[in-house]
Amino acid sequence: MTEPAPVTLSATLAADEALARRRAAGEQVLMMASGEIGLPVLPELRARLAAAVGEASYGPVAGSPALRAAAAGYWRRRGLAADPDAVVAGPGSKSLLFAAVKAIGGDVVVPRPSWVSYAAQAALAGAAVLRVPVRPGQGGVPDPDALREAVRAARAAGRDPRSVVVTLPDNPTGNVAAPDTVRQLAEAARELDLFVISDEIYTDLVHDPDTRAASPALFAPERTVVTGGLTKNLAVGGWRTGIALLPPGPAGRQLRERLVAVASQIWSSPPAPVQAAAAYALDEPPEVTARVAAATRLHGRVVRAVAERFTAAGALLDPVRATCYLYPDFEPLRDRLAAAHGVRTGTALARLLTDRYGLGVLAAEEFGEDPGPLRLRAATSRLYGDTAERQQAALAADDPLGLPWIRASVDRIEEVLADLAVAPATTRSTTRSAVRPAPGPAHRSAQEEPEMTVLFECEYQGERYAGFEKPVPGAPLTLYRVDDGRLRAEFVAAGSPEDVVAAIKAGAEPVVVEGGEDEIRYLPPLLPETTGDALLSGFMRTHRSKFEKEPVEGEEFVPPNWFFKGFGSWLRLPGDQLVAPKRSVALIEEPEVALVYVNDDAGNPRYAGYTFANDLCDIGLHIQNPGWNPYCKLVDTSIAPWLFLGEPPASVTGRVTIERDGATAWEGPFDCGEDALYFKVQAMVDHLFEYPALRRPGLVHYLLLGADQASYHDGFRIADGDRITIDVSSHGVVLSNQVVFGLPDAAS
Repeated sequence: MTEPAPVTLSATLAADEALARRRAAGEQVLMMASGEIGLPVLPELRARLAAAVGEASYGPVAGSPALRAAAAGYWRRRGLAADPDAVVAGPGSKSLLFAAVKAIGGDVVVPRPSWVSYAAQAALAGAAVLRVPVRPGQGGVPDPDALREAVRAARAAGRDPRSVVVTLPDNPTGNVAAPDTVRQLAEAARELDLFVISDEIYTDLVHDPDTRAASPALFAPERTVVTGGLTKNLAVGGWRTGIALLPPGPAGRQLRERLVAVASQIWSSPPAPVQAAAAYALDEPPEVTARVAAATRLHGRVVRAVAERFTAAGALLDPVRATCYLYPDFEPLRDRLAAAHGVRTGTALARLLTDRYGLGVLAAEEFGEDPGPLRLRAATSRLYGDTAERQQAALAADDPLGLPWIRASVDRIEEVLADLAVAPATTRSTTRSAVRPAPGPAHRSAQEEPEMTVLFECEYQGERYAGFEKPVPGAPLTLYRVDDGRLRAEFVAAGSPEDVVAAIKAGAEPVVVEGGEDEIRYLPPLLPETTGDALLSGFMRTHRSKFEKEPVEGEEFVPPNWFFKGFGSWLRLPGDQLVAPKRSVALIEEPEVALVYVNDDAGNPRYAGYTFANDLCDIGLHIQNPGWNPYCKLVDTSIAPWLFLGEPPASVTGRVTIERDGATAWEGPFDCGEDALYFKVQAMVDHLFEYPALRRPGLVHYLLLGADQASYHDGFRIADGDRITIDVSSHGVVLSNQVVFGLPDAAS
């Protein structure tokens, strides 16, 4: 059987969807992963579309005569020889790029780096991809000399490269290749008999109004396919409209015939109402040119301001000349990033910025580079406001950086980069903070470990799995495929933990991971993908060590204080960094039992099991003013990935060790089982769930029961860079995390 072409979800679209889910869950994120332009539709353009809604016929495959004539005029005004008969329209330039690759056939040369979809489209078309590096500052155009070498070597090896893709101006670098570089590329293509596919979707977004990006169609019109559209210059990506200019001459006419044939089999014809609006826009009446000019000015002002923040943090960056893209290189910060954050690759850096700081960016690896370079792409086109009113104000502003919402975003970027680049302490750990690793030493056996089922969830090869035993380092691990929500549903439906295990095992074939844990990313137990559907909260001052008297059997229950700490996205696993405010007064570690509940469809909380957590908080701030307790809890919480399927434990014992500069600075025992608490667990839980706000169907609750006295009570003060290791020896669980004081003083 023929295997399907390998393809993955577009990295930019996948990142956007993930960030949108986090934003919907209440997190503050900056959408800088994709190049969607966050601006309102020009009113006149919207009116043209509305007026054409009655046009419902297919129409010509290549597009309406009016649209093709308008597109030809658009290109002629940019110096290209263009005839309406050489124009083909489609549902987005992305579709036309794929159709061109398919119509040309053979293998495809793309720049390195280059937009994420070029290589994927080539693979879908059954073509092999040759990646040719660009010259410094000439992103979007493969080095013409290297192109010659690569194509000749490929042909000598029996491959069949027939086209080369260029991007002018470039995504991801934001470069505008020099006309001489483009001329040399065109000459090399003619010499090698290659078609040039020139993606010029950003051609109107050059910041200098007196400068245009040179098209290869100026130098080799007989072999250049030019694509464009309205997605970027007029911010109507959702309308899906694109145009292509095919070469003149016999070869060009043959290529057009094949491209139109491909189009006829895939999209039939472009959407008729959108064609009418696009024809109006491509005629470029004054209101359209004014809008494009205003948008380009806005892009330039904001992207240059953000570029200054990257360079101030120590990153290398080419001068910003076009688009809304930045492609910073953090190589000068390599040692700091490795020491402070365990970051050694661009992919790890992008994950750190996205997962830890909510700064959505993409690693250079997504654009065809190796994982090693510390490069990433950031797009500023979604910083203009979250409403049409704010976006319109940004377009009209003489100083868009003075608008509060844009200033806040730029300031946030500055704060994150300053925190990222801060010099590490003498011996910071190199544990990665964004990529959650397996908890390592947490898996050793304990002498008094209870005999009960332990459940965990993890990601393996991009899928979600469950397991029912604590892993042993180096030993095979048996996993069962589960969808998000499956385990939670089983806990709601099941009568016992055994029923949960049986249902999962009955519904999935076991997968044995022979290599143990290296390929596995553990997850907080039962955490939904929509992390806003999980609440982290806890009880305060519940431990007997904090009372002068013992509880009296039968005395009236007076509930302890309770706090809300955050959503599920605030949970950290062993190995992650725990971020505390820069101006923390006095931190305290708090080893605690964490109960996990799942609300059923009626809002009734169903107990699932328990695990262990470190509720790090700023006790010093609380002591200064108990009313500031909500602030004191704004510190990360570490949680073990293992869910013990049993009643809350009566006895939990272990030891805390705090290391500084590689040496033990403080250590002491703790006891946090129910027998160590002043209150009965069931009484606390019953009282808490009397509140309707906590009984929304589908919610997952992580309830922290309370902690013993700890290092603070012994006069010790936790410092930036300290490592806290909580060894729950009674249950064979270890949580080890480095504390990092986050955000500079200037952020206050």
